[in-house]
Amino acid sequence: MVSELRRKNVNEVAVTQYDISVIPNDFNITTIFNLIDSGAIEMPVFQRNYIWDRKRASRFIESLVLGLPIPQIFLYQKARNRFLVIDGQQRLLSIYYFIKQRFPLPEKRAELRKIFDENNGIPDSVLFDDSYFQDFKLLLPKSEVGEKNPLDGLRYGNLGIYKSNFEFMTMRCMAIRQNEPKEDDGSVFEIFSRLNTGGVNLTNQEIRACLYYSDFFRMLNVLNQNSIWRKLYGKPEDGKFKDVEIILRSFALLCDSKSYSGSMNNFINRFAKNAMSFSTQEIEYLRNLFASFLEACVDVPRDLFATKKRELNAALFDCVFAVVAGKYYKNNSLISEKIQADKICALKADTEFEEAITHSTSHTKMVKKRISKAHEYLQ
Repeated sequence: MVSELRRKNVNEVAVTQYDISVIPNDFNITTIFNLIDSGAIEMPVFQRNYIWDRKRASRFIESLVLGLPIPQIFLYQKARNRFLVIDGQQRLLSIYYFIKQRFPLPEKRAELRKIFDENNGIPDSVLFDDSYFQDFKLLLPKSEVGEKNPLDGLRYGNLGIYKSNFEFMTMRCMAIRQNEPKEDDGSVFEIFSRLNTGGVNLTNQEIRACLYYSDFFRMLNVLNQNSIWRKLYGKPEDGKFKDVEIILRSFALLCDSKSYSGSMNNFINRFAKNAMSFSTQEIEYLRNLFASFLEACVDVPRDLFATKKRELNAALFDCVFAVVAGKYYKNNSLISEKIQADKICALKADTEFEEAITHSTSHTKMVKKRISKAHEYLQ
């Protein structure tokens, strides 16, 4: 199936055609649990914390036991037998927790989200820690005439005659696979925004952080904690990963600015996908290179990389980093000289450069212009 999706930004309007396969699968509950438990179905970091309370989760489990129809799940196929959840996280986690017979405490869910991501599941040492979980007993209302629901208070382990009904109930899972283009997974950005029913607006970096999560991405998160970077960025982390995205795009321009075309989002996507194959040595060098750039900036005023809004300007920062670090990158060395604030101030005063970092900043012409100007002033 060929799907035509339209992307717009302030710079360009582009129509991208995707060759997409949609494969329906009817998995029973036992199979779904095993796929989650093995890590074959991943709960993306861009998905929000588990938010259902025990009453709502219990009603969903009851629907499965009774054989009632439930909404289908949408998965994105990253690779063979590797799936990301696009829509259906709350339902899948309810199944996972019910079979594990433990229910997460509300105040611990943000922390458990990180533990789940790091371990592709919940370690038993955490699962059976009562400071994180309580027993998952179904919490169901009485009937209209006041009779107790026969499932109320039951756990997975003592479902009795209802257990086989639950385990062999099937759920329709729609597996979506992008066949073309192969260089990035751009369709998932569009698919998620259209199919997800959670009502949460996600940034491209939140989605990217899951699609291309790797040792390289873990390194970006480490750099994001650097005290000099936090000072330059000027704002606390907000969970949207805008700060991490600036570090990522800075590396993309450093390593591959000559191939820039189209849009910044697509350019970053291609680089992030390629970075999944970076060796440990390459990642360590890039980490040290960025850290050496920050050390070179330790004495500069915080607003050196800011514009009139007093916030760090991503277009200014990424091109300065790409140009300054570029000559060291060619020689596989680290930055050894302090950043000269007066040169950057002169660069910012250039009218052509100012336009390139404040108007249509992702347009190919503007990206090329600001890098060219940065070379002129900083080398």
